[in-house]
Amino acid sequence: MRSFMQWTSVQVRRIIAQRSFSSSLRTQSHIGSQPIHIPESVTIALDVQKFNAYSKATPLIVKGPKGVLQVSLPEYARLDLTNEGRKLFVNVADSKVKVQRQMWGTLRSIINSDVTGVTEGHIAILKFVGVGYRAELVESGTKVSVKVGQSDTKLFTIPENVAVLNPQPTKLVLEGADKRVVSQFAATIRALKPPEPYKGKGIYVNDETIRLKNKKVK
Repeated sequence: MRSFMQWTSVQVRRIIAQRSFSSSLRTQSHIGSQPIHIPESVTIALDVQKFNAYSKATPLIVKGPKGVLQVSLPEYARLDLTNEGRKLFVNVADSKVKVQRQMWGTLRSIINSDVTGVTEGHIAILKFVGVGYRAELVESGTKVSVKVGQSDTKLFTIPENVAVLNPQPTKLVLEGADKRVVSQFAATIRALKPPEPYKGKGIYVNDETIRLKNKKVK
């Protein structure tokens, strides 16, 4: 019998590909199987009357003190309310199906994010770093004027249900129930001047940091 050193690399790869390294069954989604705690101030309900026959999705309405959000649940999603509706378990019809297994944790995260949003809200903080970089609220607080060292300024219309504070000329605080809307608006402003790696100038979101590079020497 050949020793391991006598096998060619092709033969080794072929043996590894054919050999199973684990005989255990696939486990449940670590994120998807965690319960979602529903505060007493939040109500959730499926709007079966608005079932989308094309996408085969049913809206899940999440309502709380800070607003109302909607999540489109695919037909394979399964919800289980326990403890008088205070705990919500998210499941899928068949975890062996790849798409369902992949979306399991995602669905749970989206619903949990919306529950947090309608109770506590989501915040994004933008910091403007650079000489002349600043932002201010204009037009009765409906738009944000941003200047990043250019001669002209850029106006951004504030999305509906998003509150913007301007405590300093170099800082903006975005707050809203829908994390997706808040994050997208922050990303849109950041795209005007992403942080550059040589002087560190740019628009930073939350705790974003970058590693500075050495200046190019000609």
